[in-house]
Amino acid sequence: MRKFWNLPAVPVYSLLTHDSNGSYNMNCCTYVTPVSMDPKQFMVAVYQGTKTLDNLEKNPHQTVVLQLLAPEQASLIRLLGRQSGYRTDKIQRLQQRGLLDAWRGQPVLKEAAAWAEMQSLGPLMVPTPVLSKGTRSSAGPGDHQCWLLGLNSSRVLREDCLDNATLRRLGLIR
Repeated sequence: MRKFWNLPAVPVYSLLTHDSNGSYNMNCCTYVTPVSMDPKQFMVAVYQGTKTLDNLEKNPHQTVVLQLLAPEQASLIRLLGRQSGYRTDKIQRLQQRGLLDAWRGQPVLKEAAAWAEMQSLGPLMVPTPVLSKGTRSSAGPGDHQCWLLGLNSSRVLREDCLDNATLRRLGLIR
């Protein structure tokens, strides 16, 4: 039986960030949720120790692109989610495979279901670890760090999207 947090099928995204040299990186995200209607804002959980998180921490107010993946892009999970941006130039690999397009001056995945240009508004800070009731661990930042993103513009290309239930069925995640 699956765990409580894995029951719902949630969309799979790729977050495009850049470093101080203007080099781009993409990383998969499934912990993404809208948190405000006016202005439109989203919370995105970014895995600790990733190039994406490093890019955000070094340039916390950068423009990013949140890309909603299409079902046919499940095979990109191996590159975007399982390989480190520190060791692999993901953008170069995607370019070599002809999978990138340009939108609003940034490289994006051609076949994505939707693109959203967003302004990073910074991290959600957890000031001090608190002991969670009934657990042995603290409720500190955990293995992900949450970032608030404000929507600048978006483009919907199709209405169906990749979700984690599909990735589970394909054996790409547990």
